Parts: sequence; C-alpha cells; structure tokens
Amino acid sequence: MKYLVLFGLLASCSSFADFVYMKEDAQGKSVQLQTIGDAPITLNNTASKQWALYPDITPDGNEFIYSEGESQDNLHLTYVNKKKNLTQRFNLSEKGMLIHPKFSKNGQWIFYSAPGPKGKNTIFFFERASLVSAQGTHLNDYSLATAQMLAPEDEAFFPRPSSDGNFVVYQRNLAGKKEIVLFDRLENTKKVLVEGMSPALSFDERLIAFTSKKDGNWNVYVIDRVSGQISQMTSDLKDEMAPTFMPDNTLVFASNKSGHYRLFKLQDTKWVQIVEAPEQAEVDFYSPNFSGETNYKQAQRAPFIGNPRSSFGTVSHDGKIYMAGGHQGAEHTYPPESFTDTFLAYDINANEWTELAPRPHKAHGYQLAAFGNYIYAFGGFAYSAVHKPKWKSLTSIDRYDIKLNVWETIGHLASPRSSNVAVTIDDKVYLAGGWNSTPKFDNDADGIFHDTIEIFDLKSEKISTAPYKLPAPKRRALTGISHNGKIVMVGGIGEGASHFDLLTNVTAIDPKDGSSVEMQPLPFATFAPAAEILKNELMVFGGMFKTGPMNYEYVSHIYSLDLGKTEWRHTGRFLKETKGFSQVFHVDEKTLGVLGGHHYFQGMDSPVSTFETISK
Repeated sequence: MKYLVLFGLLASCSSFADFVYMKEDAQGKSVQLQTIGDAPITLNNTASKQWALYPDITPDGNEFIYSEGESQDNLHLTYVNKKKNLTQRFNLSEKGMLIHPKFSKNGQWIFYSAPGPKGKNTIFFFERASLVSAQGTHLNDYSLATAQMLAPEDEAFFPRPSSDGNFVVYQRNLAGKKEIVLFDRLENTKKVLVEGMSPALSFDERLIAFTSKKDGNWNVYVIDRVSGQISQMTSDLKDEMAPTFMPDNTLVFASNKSGHYRLFKLQDTKWVQIVEAPEQAEVDFYSPNFSGETNYKQAQRAPFIGNPRSSFGTVSHDGKIYMAGGHQGAEHTYPPESFTDTFLAYDINANEWTELAPRPHKAHGYQLAAFGNYIYAFGGFAYSAVHKPKWKSLTSIDRYDIKLNVWETIGHLASPRSSNVAVTIDDKVYLAGGWNSTPKFDNDADGIFHDTIEIFDLKSEKISTAPYKLPAPKRRALTGISHNGKIVMVGGIGEGASHFDLLTNVTAIDPKDGSSVEMQPLPFATFAPAAEILKNELMVFGGMFKTGPMNYEYVSHIYSLDLGKTEWRHTGRFLKETKGFSQVFHVDEKTLGVLGGHHYFQGMDSPVSTFETISK
C-alpha cells in the first residue's frame, strides 16, 4: 500500500470537529451530524417519514445539504444553515432522482446529479450565494430550473468538485461501464481516469478514492491525480463502499464485513471504526463526509479600491494596512499598463480604503516596511522600453511621509532586486532572495538570482550588504516572515532548469550571523504563496502547484505548521478563491488578512481585489 507513506506526510488532524453520514434502520433513511466523541444529531425531520441521504458539510461545519424525498424518483435537495437557523428546499421542475449534492470547498457552488435533457442523470451546479439568500427559520422552496449543466451527453453521478469548481470528478456510466472521469472546466476537456464508481476527492485535491468490483466484491482504491498511480487500499472479502477523506488524507469508507455497513478509517494499516453501534444491530451507516477544522473563523472585508492587482507590497502599521504597486492584467504579460504606482491605505477599524499619493515608480514584485512616520518601498519589477524582454528590476529605495502624503527617493540598493522578501527585525529590514530580472542580452529571461542579503537600517536609513550569503537554493517568488528573531523564507522558484522549478523549502536564517536551519519542508512544492504566523502556527495560503510536466494550477488550500511540532497539516479550510501572489498580514493579534492575488477562473486569467480574513 504505497499511499500510506503519502498519507503520513500530513499530521493527524485532531482539531476538525464534524462529519455527516447516512443512517438506515427500521425507521428509514436519515442524515446524522456528529462531532467525534459526541452523540450524533439527526438533521432531517424524521416525523416526515421521507428518505434523507447523501449528506455533505461545508469546511466550517455550519452548512449542510442532502437529498430528501418520499422515494428515489421524487427527491429534492434540503439545505440547512445552522448558524442562520435556516432551511431551504430545492426542487426539480418535474419529479426525479436528485442525488449526490456536494459543496465546492470554497462554498461558492453546489453540484448534484439529476435527470438531464435526455432523461438520464447528469451533473448540474448552481451558485450557492445567489439562491441561499433568505434569512429566518422558515422553509423556502426554490426551483432548480436555472441551474447550469455539465456534460449533458453523459449519464453521470457523484460529482466531486475542486475547491473552486474549476474541475469536477464524477462517475460516468457509458456502454455498460462505470468510469471515473475528470472534467476540466477551464480547458473544457475530459479525461477518463479509471474504471470504478463513487469517487471522492481529497482535501488537498491530489488523491481520488473510488470503489471497484473485482473477484466478486467491492474494494476501495486510490489514484494520484498527478502521477496516475493507483493503489488498492482494502482487500476484505466483503464490500467496501462510499470512500471519502478526512482533511489529513486519512481514508474513510463503509464496510459490511460485520453483516451491516459500518464506517471505518484506515489508520496506518488498521481499520478503526468511527461510529459506534452494536455489532449485530439492524442499522447501516453510509456516505460519510467531513468538515475542516472548525476552530478557525473566516470572513471578508471591503475589497481594495481601483483595479484588481497581484504582486504588490503590504505592511501593517498604526491601525492601517498600506498597499503599494502591483500587477494588473493577465499573468505573464507585461505591457506598460500592467505596472502600477497606486498606493492605498486601509483603516482597520473603519473598514475603508483610501487612495494616497502614488509611489514614484510603477512596479510590482516588491515589499514594504514601516517605521515611525514613514513607509518604505524597496526595488521592484518595472517596465523597460530599452530591454528585450521589456522589463527590468529597480534599485530605488522610496520613502513615504504619512503626515505629508508625499514620496521621495532616499537611496539605492546595491543591486537591482525584485520578487524578494523584506523582513523587519529589530529596526532593520532584511532584503533576501529575489533576482535582478534586467536582461543581460536580447531575449534573456533568466535574470540573475541573488544570494546576497541587503540590510536597511530604519533608524539611519542606510543600506548595507550582509557579510553572509543566502543558503542554497537561490530563490524568488517566495514569501518571508519574521519569527523569534529569525528570517523565515517559504517556498518559491529555484534557479536553474525551469522558470517553474518549485520549492518545498522552509528556511530559518539568523540575521546576526547568517546561520540557517531547514525547517519541516512544505508537503508540496509551491511558489507565490502567502504566509504568516497566527498563534504560534505558520500558516500558508494558496500558491501555485505543479500537477503535470507542464501543468500548473493555483490553489486555495490553507496549511498550518504548529511551530511546537514538526508536521504540516491541511486545515480542511480554503480561501474563497484559488490564487497566488497574494499578501498576508496581521489585522490584529488574532486575525490575519489575505489580500488580492492572481487566479484562473471560468476561463479568466486575472488578478482579484478580495480581502479575506482568518482568525482563531
């Protein structure tokens, strides 16, 4: 079982709270909500004597959706929001088998299987926010006539969307076969992965579990979406069905090896039952799904004003967030108008943005620092009409006077630098990593990666070069923070073979002598993530992952490393958007803000202006 090694990469997640599942007994089919260690709660109205099946739960544990009705040919969707004390029903225009509802992990979409134009079940989806809008305790009925449809020619079941709905894995029944298919909504392509049924997508979106019947019984298998490798996870003589994942990639499934279906998780090589019931009790449990860690709270604040941007600089100072520069436009296109000098301030208490005097240079890929009455900007990536490609890195050190609302250039870096980090420790700013992108000759896109660290003294406003070098590998498009007096650098692009040579490195550097320690590497290679410390946890948001030799995708994952431990974990929580090149900062001691960034969505390649927060 080769996947047991992969499962072990992420720490066992003890903080997630809730899961839902089907229960079938003499009283009928019901939906159960359970916190591990507590007694289950029945979500549906058992007095109605209707079936309730195939439940799902949002990562925050507040919302649920399931199929409900008097028979398999007369089902509707029931949506429950326990935080709002709200219940809604979604009906088909005609009676039918409306099953397998599933939230996208960012909460934007609800997917389901229902009869299509040709009468066979296919995959539909609708935008949650546009329909789930009423308040109160009453039940509201809605028609699904306006829902959008995928793959109308397929007979399709069990949709399992990615966190943003950009791709969906489902079961297709075609020519007497059951197949697991991945439909890419961005590329409008389908790929048959394997024969099988009832797929499930892991929280990190790398693994797909499914069931397949061989030698007379059903077992659970897992396929790696990146490598295509398949592993058999169960080999019991009875049937294992309805697989799913916990946030830490632990596999969960239903098995009837005791004569009735019970729910188990695969812990190392052992089966551990997760819902207690007397062994011979006339009850079956089925179709589990899990929330993420519910002790995190997520919200959104006012988006920044002006054009959406990525690759800008931010700093939190005296109750405000300052934001400078950025890239506006499609990814990897650098016309003059894509570079901006815009400078904004966000008032944390008022939740308002204000435009301030622009920085003297239109650029992106740089960072800010703050001290007293000043905001400082260092270098950056800028347009250059005299170079080919038409870009360069800057040396300028620019200072903004908060009281006077004016900028001035007060010095220069030793070398042009962009795509680096700027970490403030003890009144000094450490500029580490990055590159000099300025072409050395025509069509030179490689630039020069820096292994020097420049130090800007905030009191004297003098720049110097550290007497030590950045530890290998050289890197850019990384993120950097301070922790316990150390410079911590996370992820990035390495120098060499490819522009997208992604790194897993998490490196802590002592600014006093340059000594360094490699911390627990990321469980994935990424560049352009956002990272910050929240209550002794190093949290990493989004970034770009490599999913094939030339395939890359932005992600919305939220990972965490408890700095008192040695293992990363997927929190089971997600940003509202898949994106990279965002900035993260402290809104207050309990709250982080994740601002802007770049994403791919529904055929669009564009920056965003959203402002998300996460607290604990």
